[in-house]
Amino acid sequence: MRVLVTGGAGYIGSQMVRQLLENGIEAVVADSLENGHRAAVAPGVPLHVGDLSDADFLRALFAREAFDAVIHFAGYIAVKESVENPVKYFRNNIEATIRFIDAMHAANVTRLVFSSSAAVYGNPTQVPIPDDHPKQPINPYGESKYLVEKMLQWIGAATPLQSISLRYFNACGATLDGQFGEDHPDEGHIIPLALRAAMNGKPFNIFGADYNTRDGTCIRDYIHVIDLCAAHLCALNALLRGHATDAYNVGTGRGYSNREIGAAAQRVTGIPFAIQVAPRRAGDPDELVADSSRLQNEFGWQPKYSDLETIVTSAWQWHRTHPRGYGDR
Repeated sequence: MRVLVTGGAGYIGSQMVRQLLENGIEAVVADSLENGHRAAVAPGVPLHVGDLSDADFLRALFAREAFDAVIHFAGYIAVKESVENPVKYFRNNIEATIRFIDAMHAANVTRLVFSSSAAVYGNPTQVPIPDDHPKQPINPYGESKYLVEKMLQWIGAATPLQSISLRYFNACGATLDGQFGEDHPDEGHIIPLALRAAMNGKPFNIFGADYNTRDGTCIRDYIHVIDLCAAHLCALNALLRGHATDAYNVGTGRGYSNREIGAAAQRVTGIPFAIQVAPRRAGDPDELVADSSRLQNEFGWQPKYSDLETIVTSAWQWHRTHPRGYGDR
């Protein structure tokens, strides 16, 4: 079996490629390298560099390569940036995905695992959040993911293309040997920022302490990237068995506050860096915690590495041994 992984040079995509290879599945990567890294791509895996909004690039890609399925990670992910520049997010996350689906259709590729997000829920009225909770995004990033989900539902009803959208919560951690991890050019994720504070001796900023949560800071469900990729593999196998278009949460069912993440980073690193409160960021919900029971019950998926200690320890091992990340910027 041969699978195309878009965004396969990025943080989650590169981990997904490794998990495919470990399961005897051939992988091909398409990535613009705007945020990805050549060094993150597993050795021997073909890398096609190009933009998914480029119809000529897509035609050439599908003409050169044959695929049984696609796992689609490519997209912009920063909530704050999406609020500041919504057109950029709608153009990249929606318009480029439409062009990509057109290319899949022309090549008769009919199975797609789509990287969605808990941001589709907005501020939930029920926590943990079930899959059927109302979708009320409060930022353009979440809106872009939800619009693609809706589009895929309609396409699945009208064409042979069937898809599974995975709404995951906060992806985090690194490979357990510390060799591959998170390296974004403009890092906005809390665990890398906390660990960088430990490394650099600078204060760690918590954005807002007046949320309606147990300690006033945002609460999130943290899912280790290895567990997240395992869920994608489950979804891929379900599609290969004939599963129809659907969407599932991927999380642990337990949330940690920003203050608790900072404390965990201090504990794991042994460095008592300063923690200070900064103004809220636009578009951040109070609390996002997953009810992933349907995914677990239907696909037999279980998180194995998503306890906070394993997450932060693996991430720390990556950051302290790779202070310049992949070193290509």
